[in-house]
Amino acid sequence: MGKSPYKKMFDIKADNFPKDRIAVVYGNIKRTWKEEKKRVNKLCYSLKKKFNVKKGDNVAVLFHNRPEFMEANLALQAIGAIPVPVNYRYVASELEFLLKNSDAIGLIFEGELLDLVLETKPNVPNVRFYIGTSDSDKELPPDFYDYEALIKEGKNKNTKAKVDWDDTSVIIYTGGTTGRPKGVMLSYENMIVNQEATINLLITLLPKVKDVDYPHYARNKGQEKILNVLRQFIGQMYSKLFSDPEDRKIIVFELPTKEGAVTIPTITLRQVEGKLKMFHGKPEEYDILFHGTIIDEIRELVNTLPKAYSRKGKLKMFPGLIWRFLLGGVKMEGSFKDRLHIMSSVMARPEREHHTVMFLTPPMFHLAAYALFVLNWLIAGAIVIFPESPRFDAAETIEALRENEVTWTLFVPTQWKWITDYLDKENPDFTLDSLEVALSGASLLHAKYKKKILKYFPNALLFDIFGQTEMAPVASMKVDGEAATVKERSVGHIISNIEIKIIDDDGNPVTDGTIGEILYRGPNVMQGYYGDPEKTAQTIDADGWLHSGDLGYMKEGELFTIERKKECINTGSEKVFPLEVEEILIEHPKVKEVCVIGVPDEDWGNIVRAVVIPESGVKPGVDVTEQEIKDYCKGKMAGYKKPRSVVFADKFPISPVGKVLRVKIREKWGKPDSKQLAEA
Repeated sequence: MGKSPYKKMFDIKADNFPKDRIAVVYGNIKRTWKEEKKRVNKLCYSLKKKFNVKKGDNVAVLFHNRPEFMEANLALQAIGAIPVPVNYRYVASELEFLLKNSDAIGLIFEGELLDLVLETKPNVPNVRFYIGTSDSDKELPPDFYDYEALIKEGKNKNTKAKVDWDDTSVIIYTGGTTGRPKGVMLSYENMIVNQEATINLLITLLPKVKDVDYPHYARNKGQEKILNVLRQFIGQMYSKLFSDPEDRKIIVFELPTKEGAVTIPTITLRQVEGKLKMFHGKPEEYDILFHGTIIDEIRELVNTLPKAYSRKGKLKMFPGLIWRFLLGGVKMEGSFKDRLHIMSSVMARPEREHHTVMFLTPPMFHLAAYALFVLNWLIAGAIVIFPESPRFDAAETIEALRENEVTWTLFVPTQWKWITDYLDKENPDFTLDSLEVALSGASLLHAKYKKKILKYFPNALLFDIFGQTEMAPVASMKVDGEAATVKERSVGHIISNIEIKIIDDDGNPVTDGTIGEILYRGPNVMQGYYGDPEKTAQTIDADGWLHSGDLGYMKEGELFTIERKKECINTGSEKVFPLEVEEILIEHPKVKEVCVIGVPDEDWGNIVRAVVIPESGVKPGVDVTEQEIKDYCKGKMAGYKKPRSVVFADKFPISPVGKVLRVKIREKWGKPDSKQLAEA
């Protein structure tokens, strides 16, 4: 009996990091890794002893982004139970569906949401226990359990459990924008291999070894940003190799992994301008070559590095490393002194120029935020800062980024729009130098907003992440460090260990540049939909290909996304993809947001309609007209793509992660009669 994968990663950091190293910040609450470990252990003990929670049980977790979400998640996974994050915007009927559909035996929730829970409780007899926080003005009923009391009563003991990488780690319910939400089952393997492959894609973006003699640290700002970000992840592995600032040795690391694991690309190291510089590949000439299976998989290395922070951890590292170096097939070329130095540097206390500080706003019941938590907190040991208010406010968010000197953050495109629009209006000269990684996901981020992000956050490397919950979640990434590399609709390169195929309506593969449905196959494809084998079989075919429902095409090694397959508008004998119309209309100076939908028509089947939100201060019918929008399209798109009608709106219905809900827009503005146009 060992520890579950995430609990093992968590405990190694808590046991070896300096005792004052902060793990989470939430308002006035600041807790260290050691303090969080104690809380997780005690909660885990109470869950087992008081409620008999065991491996394979599903337990729902209902919180805004706050430390209790992470604690409950880890405590359940330590047992081998499966957390089921819940959308805190649900109404009672939606919560009832999820609790029944997931067969949840318990609900751990935020006290502020007590009224919602009480309304649902009579209809979900499968839920045996309720645990709530008592930090609101609402008093928990006598048959409910207080979260903090359970932690106080529990024992600080490590839980042993037989939990393997192939076991289900979490069930994430999809947004349900086209019907009832589906519970996506993701294993520990799905999640971790996806994050490993993401890091490996970054390694391939390092300077090539042909530049090993280039005298400067970076050729451009974009390259400098990539180097700086990767130094946070893997630079600490090599931080002690160059003790002399004038040392110009070239060191090559070849680290083969076991068959089937994510491959670690060959990395070449050299000190340039006093800083450690990494290259992708192996040069013809070098001073030291290190070749050997130090690890079977990247995740083992991740679990080894924090041990170097403590004397106790080093003692645990020593026997295994000695065996590897002397008997385990590790080969080194170079002088005896250099080889000895490499051996000692592996066990040296890591040097960090600064700790990664992550600000997490998108709700963690969605996989984009949940996966980032796994990557940056459990893998990289980051400090996670949760906003006190669940309400997103651009001004407050910008101030939080500045005040906390945040280095990593994730916002959905709608939030990035709000931030850049606010700065355009209120503070166009603003810059924030601390931010090094700016992530966007959940929907398409238009090029004009990417350029604004790079302007206001000049040191940030911008990641536009494309994928879906069923892919755990990343399938491809577009990485931009400079405005010059930004491309509209490009979602970058496919991450390693994933196969991609694009097919036509008959299931035949298409050529480069031809639009078709995107299919994926690989180790990060979900286990299936919980309790729905029929829907699973419709999504993952007999050969293991996941049919994404997304339309796109490949061009020069990059993936370009077009639209969800079901959103395609058939007008006459032609197909119109809303996105390609929207990306033209969004450039109109009086258009703030736009959503293009199909409207039923007797002659054409469907016609194109643009629903437009004007810029602030622009009055529909006075400052901007329907005809003006139509005229703007002339010469910019084929005639059949041009909107036949234009409707002006104040705001769009959006999901909690900022996705425009086209279903709701079609319900309100998708009818062909003139009465509706007048009402709109």
